[in-house]
Amino acid sequence: MSADQDREGRRTAALFAAHSPALSRFLSRLLGSPEMVADIAQESFARLLGITRTKPVQDERGLLFTIAANLARDHLRQRARRPEIDIDQIAWSLPSDAASPEAALDSRRRLELLRQAIGELPPRSREVFLLFRLDGLSYRQIADRLGISPRTVEYHIQHALAFCHRRLRERAPYSAPPQRP
Repeated sequence: MSADQDREGRRTAALFAAHSPALSRFLSRLLGSPEMVADIAQESFARLLGITRTKPVQDERGLLFTIAANLARDHLRQRARRPEIDIDQIAWSLPSDAASPEAALDSRRRLELLRQAIGELPPRSREVFLLFRLDGLSYRQIADRLGISPRTVEYHIQHALAFCHRRLRERAPYSAPPQRP
């Protein structure tokens, strides 16, 4: 390791130690999700370090928080635009012993449509989606397992949700999801 790399590593560690707790609290108030807080904090530090390598910055802390706020706003805007499929609600609609034959048939048909839609996803999106929904892994765990970034994980999950939502609307347009009792 060169002296410059060693200095840069110590500088990065000092920057992280000095600002990470406050940045995490700030992002928690904006986002709530611990996984997204960690992802956006990491991305914020990476962007700050990229900027400070090329030019001096007077207020690193201020720039760090500005970067984080912008990334958080972008994330919240994207989340607001995305359709959500409530797989739990579909699972809840599975027939019980008391269900009518029509309700049981409709539930089975909707579940089969969802299975087909998942099967039509591109392989990587399907893999990420199933690791998230069936295995219950976090974005970070999926990213580490597949060697991709958490942002890429988020993209694949949102792509899968939007795709499945579209397919269910196309193939079962008149079947409203049942309400929980």
